[in-house]
Amino acid sequence: MSMIPYPFQRRVAELLLSDHNVILQAPTGAGKTMAAMLPFLEAIERGRDFPHKCLYAVPMRVLANQFVDEYKSKVRKAGRDDRIRVAIQTGEHPDDKELTATLTFATIDQVLSSFLLSPYSLPRRLSNLNAGAVAASYLVFDEFHLFDPISTLPTTLEMLRMLRGVAPFLLMTATFSTDMLRGLADALGAVVVPEDGTARQAMQALRSQQKTRRYHVADGPLSAGAVLAQHKSRTLVVCNVVDRARALFEALRDHPERGAAQVLLLHSRFLPEDRQRIESEIRRLFGQDGDGSGSWIVVATQVIEVGLDVTCQTLHTELAPANAILQRAGRCARYEGEEGDVFIYPQAFDADGEAIDLTESVMPYRGQEEEVTRTLAEFRARDGEALTFGDEQELISAVHGPRDRAVVDGLVATREMHRRRMNGVMAGHRSGEAGDLIRAVSSRLVVVHDDPQAVAERPFAVEAFSLHPGTLYGLVGKWLEREDELNLDDWGVRALHDLGDEDESGRSVYDWLPVRDKSDVAGSVLVLVHPALAGYDSDLGFVPDRSTGYRARLAPARDAAPRGGYFYHLETYTDHVRLVYDAFRRTAWPELAPAAARLERAFGWPAGVVERVAHLVVLFHDVGKLNQSWQEWVVRYQRAIGQPAPPGFYAHTDSDPGNPLHQEKQRALGRKPPHAVEGAVAVAPLLAAAAGECEPMLNAAFTAIARHHGAFTREYRRYALAPGSGEAVAETLAWLPSQFAAGLDVGEMFVSEDPARMSIEDLFVDPQRDGEFLAYALLARALRRADQAGTGSERK
Repeated sequence: MSMIPYPFQRRVAELLLSDHNVILQAPTGAGKTMAAMLPFLEAIERGRDFPHKCLYAVPMRVLANQFVDEYKSKVRKAGRDDRIRVAIQTGEHPDDKELTATLTFATIDQVLSSFLLSPYSLPRRLSNLNAGAVAASYLVFDEFHLFDPISTLPTTLEMLRMLRGVAPFLLMTATFSTDMLRGLADALGAVVVPEDGTARQAMQALRSQQKTRRYHVADGPLSAGAVLAQHKSRTLVVCNVVDRARALFEALRDHPERGAAQVLLLHSRFLPEDRQRIESEIRRLFGQDGDGSGSWIVVATQVIEVGLDVTCQTLHTELAPANAILQRAGRCARYEGEEGDVFIYPQAFDADGEAIDLTESVMPYRGQEEEVTRTLAEFRARDGEALTFGDEQELISAVHGPRDRAVVDGLVATREMHRRRMNGVMAGHRSGEAGDLIRAVSSRLVVVHDDPQAVAERPFAVEAFSLHPGTLYGLVGKWLEREDELNLDDWGVRALHDLGDEDESGRSVYDWLPVRDKSDVAGSVLVLVHPALAGYDSDLGFVPDRSTGYRARLAPARDAAPRGGYFYHLETYTDHVRLVYDAFRRTAWPELAPAAARLERAFGWPAGVVERVAHLVVLFHDVGKLNQSWQEWVVRYQRAIGQPAPPGFYAHTDSDPGNPLHQEKQRALGRKPPHAVEGAVAVAPLLAAAAGECEPMLNAAFTAIARHHGAFTREYRRYALAPGSGEAVAETLAWLPSQFAAGLDVGEMFVSEDPARMSIEDLFVDPQRDGEFLAYALLARALRRADQAGTGSERK
């Protein structure tokens, strides 16, 4: 993985390794990804004081797919497999759900949801497992100009403010205005690279930037004839909406003058396997080291703007905002020494073959009519010119500067309100709002199927296509007309609605309602369309206007987990704590220790206080099981299954989910008494002694213990520790390193307590207090990973 870095890459590494956060703006093909990796790899190779764990966040899955393949190959070729584990975490490829890899490429949704204690990859009971991984990582955010300014961007910025001084971060883009870059740098206290005119000129002088890309404004609408007239051997065409892309693809495919040119179509409404197949084919044909044979034209939508490392001789694009056009243009003459031409079309043809003005029909860029109009004027003023990166930045600032200034002002003005919403989610009060804070999605799922009942059983495990509500409403009207023509008797279109948890079973109840008007799909979670009305084609994608014989595949039912849970052996309290403590020291804490030290420095806390408290959190995590009633349950259960427990304290019973006797006796005895919050209450005086004057550590430690089984547990029951519990706790304390043991007296434990007498509300973490929340995130991850590993070593 050795290389001679460019000056700007070296500068990024120098800044990050000296505790500065960075915003990097560099042209496409300049080497942003290597700039991001350089400080991380150097830290690992040379043992630098910098996270040895990286989360690389991207706005689209295709980017994550590309990067993980590239870096797995690089790590393998460099012989670093033993030191650097590369993984991917997206909804499509959930290969690192607990974020344990050294280098994880993830979608921004996965990173933000993890930090907000609402991880998309994990069940709710494990919601507090991944936030500590985010806090312990070097964070890279690529193509962040694509982050939604209402949801994704403000949540990302507030997260980075909270993590400042703890998790170093790098934001990267090619297409942001000067106003936006300055505003974000001021908000985050980050350094913008390149830092001055000299550095910008040096970046422009890179060998990778020695290429020529000319821009032209076309006179007529985008058409198959216009594309073929300029075609050489590699052409990309980018349309703003799927329907126009599909129509243009079909027109090119059927054009009498196409000759030997082959045509591919790529958009967002393909099934995953077909989309991956098409993307791989495009990379093979249009990549830097691709197969140069043959003649190829690709028609695509915005999905090609990022993620596909490809080039072409000619690129045709519908008029769009300047930043989108320049992002698309980055796929033309992308590599050193290449020449290319970009043709911008102010008009396109609609479904009826009528020319439409794209300064008026701006979907999907609703609300950006002024930017689109300015974009056209700016490119007309430069018609036929070859633009440098500096020219492109001037154009972006001219077009987007006014709105970007308003966006930055809006981010500042709404910051407190946005943070309150984040706090509500992190506290568990408003978990349902997490999605709105992560990515504002205004789309509807459409399933092509003729069996509503089969789909309703697992509605989100069925092949589906995501459509904008406006697009869907238009299609529903057409489907209803054809439904009557085909005599489908109200079976043509149905809308699935969530009726809530009517029987309080913990599961939502869904039901189909007939659709007689397009307004009937409002508020639905999914729309079902009969296969006689719509279909799918592996080369065209979702086909909304005709049947193809396609019927959505239902996902096979997952194997149910054994109702009794995991297999356990009878295990003493001290044996269990020893196994968990060993796992903490061996695996869990090494991942988090550097972040703990940075957290102490960032908030001016005593050096070592986080580590000391972390040791105690692990040693004390199951003190609640020393409750008299908990131990009595163990004795009764073991006797009932014919395996009496010798005198002592226990952390686990014998439990075989496949043993009917075990299951019967567990049901007969009822659930074991709760222990997590009770244990936190019992050891609160010792946690306070360990935290000293660092009060945030008391709350962080208390909450980590209280919530090591449920991420948002808040209540406890009356308890009384069994006689002799103090000796058992003292035995585990003897394992502490000597520097952490001073001042701890087991006799100060609350051996019994009652919620009617003692309120614990003020002992829980308040997400509004940054240091306290981050400390909790680290402690919760340390404990839960150690508990998993330690308990797992006893399971069979």
